[in-house]
Amino acid sequence: MIENNGRSVVKSTSLVSAFLILVSGGFFAVGETEGVAVLTGSMLSSVFVISSAWIFDTFRETKTSTFIKIFFFSTAIRFLLVLILFGILLGVTKIDEIYFTVSFIISYLCQSVTEMIFINKILQKSGS
Repeated sequence: MIENNGRSVVKSTSLVSAFLILVSGGFFAVGETEGVAVLTGSMLSSVFVISSAWIFDTFRETKTSTFIKIFFFSTAIRFLLVLILFGILLGVTKIDEIYFTVSFIISYLCQSVTEMIFINKILQKSGS
């Protein structure tokens, strides 16, 4: 695996995800339904951001053209899975839609940005 200061992108992204999940647990102070919604949104985004990091770590050493095909194909599959799971969670459960949606969006953006920072650092090191 490609290392980032002794850590893979999966490990670094997992630490950020764990922190966001812990912080989202604080919403139980607002109310149980809000806490469940925020925690669920954070966990759903964590699964997909960590899976993206896993794809990067696992296939980084392959040929560039192969890596790009795998990465973009996996991105499309993950996007479809996010839409399906998002719809199922909102349609089947009694989860608070606003808290869930906002927490998912904020968590996904935060984790995606940190993942890109880790990947950028790796690519800068490998380019020099």
